[in-house]
Amino acid sequence: MTHEPLSLLLVDDSRIARLSLKRQLESLGLSLELHEADSADSAEEQLQQHPVQVALIDFNMPGRDGLELAESLKQQYPQLRMALVTANIQDALAKRARELGMTFLPKPTTAEQLRAFIQQDL
Repeated sequence: MTHEPLSLLLVDDSRIARLSLKRQLESLGLSLELHEADSADSAEEQLQQHPVQVALIDFNMPGRDGLELAESLKQQYPQLRMALVTANIQDALAKRARELGMTFLPKPTTAEQLRAFIQQDL
């Protein structure tokens, strides 16, 4: 029995942050198909070309922030599972993320946190 890889989008304006997340995800040994975007607009373009099941979204980005992107994606892709991955760990931000149905993952993330988020509801 073969399993389809889990398709995942990394959204962060920092190439280094995306690389770090990518390395952590690859260390999990899961079957993943990774896509990357460096802005909210780029993320929406990626999703039109490559539908994904999971998105890891940074908060602080030029243009629209991660919560603005999440609001838009929630309307367009209601089944998309999203996590806000940010070093900005204000309670109000975490609360707003949860209100949007997002998981809140503080940076720096750990591979264990990523595994727990990815594997929930699978």
